[in-house]
Amino acid sequence: MKKLVIAAAALAITSTAYAQTPMPLSRAVVSDEVAGRTLMKMQINATVARQLVDACLDFAKSQPNGPGTYAIFVLTPTGDIVDAHVMDGVLPIGVETGLMKAQTALYARTPSSEVASRFPTLEGRAIRMDLGREKGLSYYFVGGGLPIVVENQLIGAIGVGGGNMDEMCAYTALTKVLGPQKPLPQPAARGGGAGAPAEGGGRGRGGRGQ
Repeated sequence: MKKLVIAAAALAITSTAYAQTPMPLSRAVVSDEVAGRTLMKMQINATVARQLVDACLDFAKSQPNGPGTYAIFVLTPTGDIVDAHVMDGVLPIGVETGLMKAQTALYARTPSSEVASRFPTLEGRAIRMDLGREKGLSYYFVGGGLPIVVENQLIGAIGVGGGNMDEMCAYTALTKVLGPQKPLPQPAARGGGAGAPAEGGGRGRGGRGQ
């Protein structure tokens, strides 16, 4: 009986921690009033962007081996920063790559880890390094950037850098705030593709990806 009570309590905590139904598009994007001024309706609003950042921070603080350190960026579909946060201890490269991962997810309309697996060779990556730069976007071949899609509409992108579970931080935040998400790319595709080590020497989901 005691075990059943504990299990029920854990289930209750989980149900309150994560959105069980998808957030409607109308709640995730800017208001009609704002859209009337900016002429852009399908972009993430500041409230939801902050919720994503906070959810990623909660993830960082709950890691079993102690708090992680992450740089988190939430972008509009045009690449503008809606919200961002850099935790204490993140190195400059983590900040830069966190933004680049968000830009990559925005540019490719797919997780940055999927981009890494799609182009696993140095030659394939080298000819794409400059793509998107004129538009302020990027092709960066490390996991941690995810497009933000609600009701089949791209409303922004999130990028996380500097930590050891960047992609999972972003994915957990999206799931917690917006509801169930598509499964992440398979582990072999994360952190650089084709089993390549991520920046900092780590591999896959658990490796330090910058």
